[in-house]
Amino acid sequence: MCFPKVLSDDMKKLKARMHQAIERFYDKMQNAESGRGQVMSSLAELEDDFKEGYLETVAAYYEEQHPELTPLLEKERDGLRCRGNRSPVPDVEDPATEEPGESFCDKVMRWFQAMLQRLQTWWHGVLAWVKEKVVALVHAVQALWKQFQSFCCSLSELFMSSFQSYGAPRGDKEELTPQKCSEPQSSK
Repeated sequence: MCFPKVLSDDMKKLKARMHQAIERFYDKMQNAESGRGQVMSSLAELEDDFKEGYLETVAAYYEEQHPELTPLLEKERDGLRCRGNRSPVPDVEDPATEEPGESFCDKVMRWFQAMLQRLQTWWHGVLAWVKEKVVALVHAVQALWKQFQSFCCSLSELFMSSFQSYGAPRGDKEELTPQKCSEPQSSK
């Protein structure tokens, strides 16, 4: 499996995308009067672009490595997008957070750092959500496995009892117990 190469290629694409997004943000800040509204709007676009890039990177990896999961991944990715959406109106800044004599560039830097904090919080939420989905899947598979084991054990008991009712010699076979049924059988 080429896990490191695939991940490396996807990460290179993500880095390039993020650099381009930052360059677009920087270009907007260089243009004529960028007021607070323009900066906040541009930061929101940058944040959304980063999130979408992250989601596309994860999706690209799974589509290549696990194509059978692609339909499930699309549904979950859409759900994740909805969870990450925020109101289109930027948060109103608390005037108490402004430092006296703070330059516009310092404010933009502070807002940018706040955006990075939101992204970090978002990623923690994404990881928690993924862990929750994985745990649920593991529990479901374990429950199915137990049901399958029970079915196999019951079926084995049924065959044994039906053969015994026809008078077939039992031989020196061990008695079948639920514990024996749950042990993997080696093929001879």
